[in-house]
Amino acid sequence: MGKTVGLVVDSTFGLDKEFIKKENIIVVPLKVIIGDAEYVDGSINPDVVVKALQDKVHVKTSQPAPELFKKAFEKQLETYDEVICLTLSKTLSGTVNSANLAKTIMDNDNVLVIDTESTINGSGYIAEKVSEFLNEGHSASQTMGYINDLKEQGSLVFTVDNLQTLYLNGRLSKVSAFIGNMLKIKPILRFRRGVLDVEHKARSFNNVILYLIKQVETLLEYGKDVVVRIAYVDRSTEAKQLEHEIYQLGDRVKVKITGVISPVISAHVGLGGLGIYLAYE
Repeated sequence: MGKTVGLVVDSTFGLDKEFIKKENIIVVPLKVIIGDAEYVDGSINPDVVVKALQDKVHVKTSQPAPELFKKAFEKQLETYDEVICLTLSKTLSGTVNSANLAKTIMDNDNVLVIDTESTINGSGYIAEKVSEFLNEGHSASQTMGYINDLKEQGSLVFTVDNLQTLYLNGRLSKVSAFIGNMLKIKPILRFRRGVLDVEHKARSFNNVILYLIKQVETLLEYGKDVVVRIAYVDRSTEAKQLEHEIYQLGDRVKVKITGVISPVISAHVGLGGLGIYLAYE
């Protein structure tokens, strides 16, 4: 049985361009606003956002207009019987609201909008697995339960230079930001099912690496294969170091660097961002 469901995602997923083309996925872009300049996510060099953050220029973002989602849904319905739209977590962006508004305007029950409750390579991983599942001929309704299982199996664990950017953008409470910035420690956060918390505080960046490795080892103890996806804002060297260390844990770990975090998400995470999406299979 062939694929009957088309896939739409937003631009924060960081999917490989070849994968997008091969799987016929439509990407709806968010926008990045720096000063008076407006950029389309996916068409802007991530270094532009990094430079703005280094210069302490406030970077804003905006969700896609419902019309963009509507056009994407209509385009996919020309080829497929149904459409699934995956978005980054509603706790980070109103993107899912735009997608739902587009669905309401169309009044089409063959369009299903789902909040991944994740972001970066977490959402990207979910999109990849969903695409594989759909290629097996599953319907949109059959895929809903599968997506919920995927959400339960993974989480993002990451660090930043400080928590000020996350606080200023309303993604973290003042108390958590204060605690995380105390004593010049390295805060480690976990984002799971749409909830962001400061989970641990490390004394050095090397201890951050050790903590992330320990999280992988803990999952391995359950006897399952483990998927690790590494992403960063401005720490490519450290990302390679982390990949090397995790690779040493053995064949049951599938680790890879997915690359630079989407400019939209980088604007909210801030400088020094480095983290892993960690899931079991």
